[in-house]
Amino acid sequence: MNETETTLLTAEDYMRFPVVEPDHRYSYGTDSQQFGELYLPASAPPHPVIILVHGGGYRAMYDLKPMGPVARALADDGFAVWNIEYRRAGNGGDFPHMFLDAGAAADHLGRLADRHSLDLDSVLSVGHSAGGHLALWLAGRHKAPAASPLYAADSLPIGGVVALAPIADIRFAVEKALSSDALLLVMGGGPEAAPANYAAGSPSDLLPLGKPQAHIVGTQDIAIMQNVKHYLAAAVSAGDEVELIEAPRVGHFEIVSIGAPAFRMVRETICNMRAMIKTGTDE
Repeated sequence: MNETETTLLTAEDYMRFPVVEPDHRYSYGTDSQQFGELYLPASAPPHPVIILVHGGGYRAMYDLKPMGPVARALADDGFAVWNIEYRRAGNGGDFPHMFLDAGAAADHLGRLADRHSLDLDSVLSVGHSAGGHLALWLAGRHKAPAASPLYAADSLPIGGVVALAPIADIRFAVEKALSSDALLLVMGGGPEAAPANYAAGSPSDLLPLGKPQAHIVGTQDIAIMQNVKHYLAAAVSAGDEVELIEAPRVGHFEIVSIGAPAFRMVRETICNMRAMIKTGTDE
């Protein structure tokens, strides 16, 4: 079977991933979508931390549940994993609320750190698809213009990003109609109609992020690969340390399917990223 004949996982397959319950669930706000699920490792504390951001094309129908197996697998690798929920298109995620939720969820780790022995010195943000957009944004949100509602001077620092098939270049995504209706809602319109929103909410507009980034994309995930390469060109030009890892014969969902070979690449990349940034903080 050649690459073009490979049977790829679908969105329906993704939605059927098994539910894996967390160790704890905490609300970071009053809305029903403002919560996170914490998965803890069996290893000795303090625990390195991953903020895990699910995707789903920014749409309300896709929640955090399919990422439960990923969260548990990464907890088995020694990480405390904060799998966050947030408002999306269709349940209150119109601009700026999706971003404010993601930021508030990340910052809520400060309230959980002592209780669960979390090491917040070198947090990784890991996101899939639309969640990859937010994972990148979390690393750069402190650079948003001060006049923006997204600006947060004291935001939780992110040590590095692992973006899994991310919608990384938001302007380019609008141009190519990736998740067009939902993306326009969470961004408050297109770039020409809402320039200030893109200046604060697009990772490309916040470059350089100043943090190492690894992007893992399946070779069969054509539109996302094009988008990521567009973003990476801008990131390299801005001076960021970035890496593109191409997963052969893989589409959009295999990299978050814990039984797929591509997920081994994800685990290895995350562990390597953690080791690299931890070494940097110890120097």
